[in-house]
Amino acid sequence: MSGIAGLLRFDGAPVGRRDLERVANALQPHGSDRSEISVADGIGLVHVLMRITPEDRFDRQPWRGASGATITADLRLDNRADVLALLGVPPADAAVWPDSRVVLTAWERFGDDLWPKLHGPFAAAIWDPRRRRLTLARDHLGLAVVMWHRSERFFAFATMPKALFALPDVPRRLNEEKFADFLVLNHADHATTMYRDIFRLPPAHVATVEMGGSLTLRRYWSPADIEPVRLASDEAYADGLRERLDVAVRRQMRSAHPIACHLTGGLDSSSVAALAARALAAENRRLAAFTQVPRQGFDGQVPLGRYADETPYVEMIREAAGNIDVTYVRSGECDDFAELDRLFLALEAPVRNVSNLGWMATISRLARGQGCRVLLSGQLGNHTISWSGWSQTVDHLLRGHLLTAFRQARLYCRESSDSRPTALHKLLIEPLLPQALGNWVDRLRNPGRAAPWQEHSAIRPAFASAMGVEKRAAAAGHDFLYRRRRGERFAALQRVDYLGDWLAAEKAMYGVETRDPTADLGLVSYCFGIPPEQYLAEGTDRSLIRRAMWGLLPEAVLTNRLTGQQAADWHEKLTLRRDTLAAAVQELAASPLARRAIDLERVSRSIENWPAGDWHTRAVIYQYELALTRAIAGGRYLRWIESANR
Repeated sequence: MSGIAGLLRFDGAPVGRRDLERVANALQPHGSDRSEISVADGIGLVHVLMRITPEDRFDRQPWRGASGATITADLRLDNRADVLALLGVPPADAAVWPDSRVVLTAWERFGDDLWPKLHGPFAAAIWDPRRRRLTLARDHLGLAVVMWHRSERFFAFATMPKALFALPDVPRRLNEEKFADFLVLNHADHATTMYRDIFRLPPAHVATVEMGGSLTLRRYWSPADIEPVRLASDEAYADGLRERLDVAVRRQMRSAHPIACHLTGGLDSSSVAALAARALAAENRRLAAFTQVPRQGFDGQVPLGRYADETPYVEMIREAAGNIDVTYVRSGECDDFAELDRLFLALEAPVRNVSNLGWMATISRLARGQGCRVLLSGQLGNHTISWSGWSQTVDHLLRGHLLTAFRQARLYCRESSDSRPTALHKLLIEPLLPQALGNWVDRLRNPGRAAPWQEHSAIRPAFASAMGVEKRAAAAGHDFLYRRRRGERFAALQRVDYLGDWLAAEKAMYGVETRDPTADLGLVSYCFGIPPEQYLAEGTDRSLIRRAMWGLLPEAVLTNRLTGQQAADWHEKLTLRRDTLAAAVQELAASPLARRAIDLERVSRSIENWPAGDWHTRAVIYQYELALTRAIAGGRYLRWIESANR
């Protein structure tokens, strides 16, 4: 994997090599193994390399192809063998081809028709000297990232903003609207960034930039393009899932270094771990696994339907596999705020989900300390292999499939902790209500609340109004009430705008690459192509993965209906830091930006009125785990921005 950048000038001025050297230096944490700059007439390309796959040792980007086109790309080609087959090149003949050469050769053959065929994370830039045209492309799900800036005189792109700011004519200006989105938890807008006039290329898009300065943006893939998959039986669908997940896991185990994994007692990461362990066992190798657990002896309450400690389930998985070595990371021993300043340098954005930051950073450091450079996960599994399936019920009702809708509604009422009327309202009525009508009903139910985001955000109401947070959320398709919606599963595939940024920053900080087999495009296509009823077959929720992994995972894991609570002891750590948090708020008061954007009075009151209990309740979680921690992390980011601009 790599860091990339480039500069295309429209004004006839030469591309300065010294400017590109500053850009390469800014990207150095993203690729410390090799750095190269290519300068031609009006175009300069930068590539820094971090060697992870065996073929990376042959990578010499920017890479020039037979047509004269040049590529600089941050990519991992998970269906490498398939693309070589399209080219008619035997794998043995391409043994010394890095993934970048495979992609450039294929692009010279297929042009932009290539991008839908690639599986894996990629952010690629190709300069075609014959057409005097720059092409940028980003993978289907946004696992890699590329950002860009355009002025009247030039177009620049880079993996992260710091490389763009290394150019003297790219200004560093906070995008206050985007910061407001951060405070209210709206992460649905993929095109904008925390900096004004710095944009992301959205997932599944290709951009074409001409020498005259024109930019054309086109979406090359949508989940709606997925072809239906029809098989003969329920058993065939389960077998098909296991087969495709196994392929996805094995493809993403391509590494020059030992493999590790995140492991919980849930269905997603445990399925990935079980299949990875089976693949390694065939080579008499072991799998390192890392599991977050609360402090020893923690017995605090957690929200309904959750459990605090993954240990019993993980131990069953470890025993069943026979070749998994588990390291337990106690979240109570990890400082969630210690990494913030370092993360600002890598991510150049405020940090979300602070209560999980400490243990996640610890796992990455421990994995690297054991020589592992790849961490497998199952982050997208809830929308692919273990989708709950509930949002399909209203579609069956509308299509006249009344028996199917009735059976699923009955199952939902049985599985839900809500009363029967509430459960049916969530399942069948909410998805059909126009959002404006639903918002009106919510206001009637909550007359003392000006907006739903007030529950979980410490944004100043005047700042929220000035930034138009509700209008921006509606335009991006974000619902602050998180109601069930028809088609929500498709949107969830590209749910958060910062995913690619986070993965790039994490790799730059720790030298460890997180890979998610449940986001493999072939697996995604299968999971979205099969009849949705398969996820609720045999009267069981998440039925498909439970059936597919039968015999590979312990029965207690497959039949568990509860969900693990990440960092269940988060409030204990926060309580120990209460005085530090109060001091942090005082420091934020010195920032004009923080005073204008964040309701510091509310934050101070929440610290003064510290709860004596009820940490598992929605109101307390929203106020302290979300509003308080995000306000302090966001405020520290604003102070960092002010300092950087000075």
